[in-house]
Amino acid sequence: MAEAAVEGDVDSRQHTNLPFRMADMDMAFAIPQRYPLANEANTIAREWYFQLRLLKNDWSKQHVSAIIFGMLAFLLGSVSPELWGGGNAKIAGLDGILAINGFQFFQVLVSILLWAWFVYQAWTLFPVMRVHAISLLVMWNGLMVSQIFFQRSNATFPFGLSLSDMMEGTLIILIVFFFLFFFWKAVIETRDLHVEVNHLHEDVRVMEAEMAEHSLKGWTAIFGVWIGLIMMTTWTGVRHISSYGDENYGFLFVHLLTGMVSIPLFFFILWYPQRMLGEQARVRTRAALDAAIEMEGEGITPEIKAKCPDCSEPSLLMREASGSLVHPCLNAGCSTMVTIGTACTTCSATMPSRLECKACGVNAPALDYFPDQDVW
Repeated sequence: MAEAAVEGDVDSRQHTNLPFRMADMDMAFAIPQRYPLANEANTIAREWYFQLRLLKNDWSKQHVSAIIFGMLAFLLGSVSPELWGGGNAKIAGLDGILAINGFQFFQVLVSILLWAWFVYQAWTLFPVMRVHAISLLVMWNGLMVSQIFFQRSNATFPFGLSLSDMMEGTLIILIVFFFLFFFWKAVIETRDLHVEVNHLHEDVRVMEAEMAEHSLKGWTAIFGVWIGLIMMTTWTGVRHISSYGDENYGFLFVHLLTGMVSIPLFFFILWYPQRMLGEQARVRTRAALDAAIEMEGEGITPEIKAKCPDCSEPSLLMREASGSLVHPCLNAGCSTMVTIGTACTTCSATMPSRLECKACGVNAPALDYFPDQDVW
């Protein structure tokens, strides 16, 4: 009886900007519980299935075209006629750029332009993750630089290790993984704060259900796979160049394969946290949030959360700094924040001036969702 009540309570708090919930996902096959880590594997598989369905529902031609441009940029930057023609290893820097023929220079230029367009698309599509998108690409290039340091005097790295030749590369690796860890931590802690603020409930079981609905185990697994892929693509790419002349085209093939797969996974890593947290979120660690609050001053007026005037159920209604009331679009599959009484800029659906509480069903003016306050 109690479990049914909790389930009904969770259903009543269903997100209006999701076409379906993770709890509704039914897997055709599950690993039997008698096997080690079966529960974790089933959870990740279920989240991947949910994320794939949500991705198919959300991603547009703009996402696909951006990924294609990224793949082309990677391909043009990795495959050069000099890989077969030999080039001149004695020329480097600006002289090396000036020494290449017109077609090769044009190829380099096109690759740079495509990368710039890819970054611009990521910047546009994922406003919440803009800084993190740039930092992840910098980390990717950092791994490439570390491999150059590792293999400049040892073409068979990681075989034949020499600690004296690994200092620069190891330092870069440590810095890269430091920032990658804090990116992951920022996403996790922002998710925790999102659940605590937007899905607060007196029943612990409801909070646990909401946390499960916002689980990031599947996303974390994809993030780990992406890190492994970019490590592989940087190592094999530099390995092919460092062992040039041995016709090790297998390294080049693996470099291209892992690099091409890394592009769509990079978009997924940026898209899913933004889709979960909303376009008004700021992805940062709790320590960064506390520091920002402290720097802004201790006398900050706490943000007033909207709630049902009848049953006090928390609402997704928000008040902007300008005083306008905004609410996620009520149209299924659309998460755009819409000002009360206006049309959605994405799907053109009109946002009514009265909102219905999902918990008790009361229909009240949007302004009534904000309690009266004493002004100090």
